[in-house]
This record gives sequence, C-alpha cells and structure tokens, in this order.
Amino acid sequence: MKLRWLSAAITLLLCFSLFPAAAGAASSPAFTMSLSKEKQAVGQMVTVTVDGAGLTDMYAFELTFGFDSKRLKLLGAKSEIKGFSIKPIIDNNKIVFAHTKTGAVAGENGKLTLCTLTFEALAEGQASIELTAAKLVDSKLKATQPAAAFRVTSSVSGQADSIHFSDMANHWARTNVERAVELGIVKGYGDGTFMPSRSITRAEFTAMLVRALEIPAADYETAAFSDTADIPSWARAYARIAADRGFIKGYEDGSFRANQPVTRAEMTVILTRVLGLTIDLNDRTAFADRDQIPAWAEPSIAAAVEIALVQGQGGNRFAPNASATRAEAVTLMLNMLDKQAEETGS
Repeated sequence: MKLRWLSAAITLLLCFSLFPAAAGAASSPAFTMSLSKEKQAVGQMVTVTVDGAGLTDMYAFELTFGFDSKRLKLLGAKSEIKGFSIKPIIDNNKIVFAHTKTGAVAGENGKLTLCTLTFEALAEGQASIELTAAKLVDSKLKATQPAAAFRVTSSVSGQADSIHFSDMANHWARTNVERAVELGIVKGYGDGTFMPSRSITRAEFTAMLVRALEIPAADYETAAFSDTADIPSWARAYARIAADRGFIKGYEDGSFRANQPVTRAEMTVILTRVLGLTIDLNDRTAFADRDQIPAWAEPSIAAAVEIALVQGQGGNRFAPNASATRAEAVTLMLNMLDKQAEETGS
C-alpha cells in the first residue's frame, strides 16, 4: 500500500513538468518568505519559511528558488502539510522543491506555511534567497502558475565565536551541545554551566522537541492532559503541540507527568514517531538487557537502532528505563534533525 501511494505521489508531481500550467488570475494566491534570523556567522544555520495565502483546494505544489550557492548551502527542505515531498533538486543557484498530498482528499485552503528551507552560511557577505516561480495543482489535477516573486536577504559575518560552558570543556557531547544552543533548541544556565549529566524532564524534552522542529507555539495555551494544572505554564503550549501532532500520547490515566524524567525508551519512541519510521511490531533488539525494554517500546527502539538514530551504552546495554540526560537528549535530537535532512536535503 505504501509503495502504491508513493508511486501515485511521484506520478502527480511529474504532472508539473508534463502539463502546462494556466497563468494565475488577479485573485490568485500570494506568497511571502521570512528568515529565522537576518544576521548569522559563517558555519551557522538560517531557516527560510515560505507561506501561501488565498489558497484554494491546493493538493500539490512546486516552488522554484534562486539562491547564492557561494554563500549558502541547502541542508534540507520540508513541509508540515501531510503528504509526500520530493527530494529538492539543486542546480547551481537554483532549487526546486515539490510536495503533494496523497489519497482521495481535498486540497488545502486559505493561509498556511508551505515549506521551510534550512541553509548553512558558507562565506561572508549578503546572501539572498528568492522565490522565482510557483506551480499549484488542485485535487482535480488542474495546474495553475500564480505570480511568485519574493526575496529575503541575510547578512553573513565571519566565523562565529564558540559557545563555552564551564562544565563542557572535555565532555563527549560538547560539539552537539554548542550546535543545539546555536539552533535555539536548548539553553545553558545563568552560572555559565550546561549540566550535561542532569536528567531531563518530560516537559523540558517536549519543549526542546517543538523548538527543534520550529513549530510556532504562540496559538496554544492549554495542554490536553488530565494533569494540565501540574504542567508548568511555560511548557503547556509545547505539550499541547506534541500531543496534537501525535508525538506524545501521555499515560493511561490521561496524564502528561511534566516533571517526571523522560526515560531513554520514551525518548527514542517519541523521536521515531516524529520521523514517521515504519515500525515492525515483530522487530526485536540484540541488547544484553533487552529483557528490561518495555514491550511497547522495543519495536521502535529496534527501528531507531537500524537507522543509527540511537545506540546502546557500554556492555551492549540500552538502559531503557534510565533517565535520559541533557547531553543524551541533545545528541538524539540532533540525530533526528540530521535524519530528516538526509531524507529531504541534498
């Protein structure tokens, strides 16, 4: 069934090149772009978000961009719209990104975010990304080509100063922690420490996850859990988003248990859901302590190990019920983002 839908999705996306698109009318959709930051240093990353407004029954789209390949490198492109994305096509200073819904469903209407592109800054100077063309296909496979012209420019300076924490000098996760701080996923403490070995709570991990996925939290106020009152106010929006997206399901009594440390098993299962990995319920692991791995988690852990998302500890142990540390959470979160980039990037 998955192969059938994949074949159908690719066939639909090929329609972009096989059939001419009608020119957009005066009331055609409008496109805008925004930068995650207007200034960054060489080696840092910047995300470009593309929004569409006035959409009518949009089932699939193809966007063409121009960019400064001497100053920027595309790391990945993704769409939060349910469906299937084609790996971006890069040709010198040109990027083509296409996405389609799947199945007999209606297209999207109104205003929504179409996609995000993530770049790494390569060299100093003014780096521009420009939307040059757009093609839209509705659920009846009618193609249109509305006007699309929008440019954003980011200023790239010299190499960024390294982030230093007093307790990370010789730590195995130092590079990962510095990258996560740069991306805005996690922060250190006021005393200049990061506390890499400290257990991370379910609320902290969920907030880190939503920030890593760059999902806006402004429109969410309450969490859909039986213990909402016990969830810190700063974490309620993150918990609601993670629940709405199906990343976190809570416990049998409907609780979230925000202040409970997240276990290595829970952390791994959550990230396999985010990646949308196909889970074979019959899969088993080869860890020496697999008898301690909860039955509900073992197939997901096996799938995560297979793609090198996660690995065991010394003695071929996974330690599934051990509390995840801040360093482990950061490392696994970055692994997840890298896996996403491999699927959607160059």
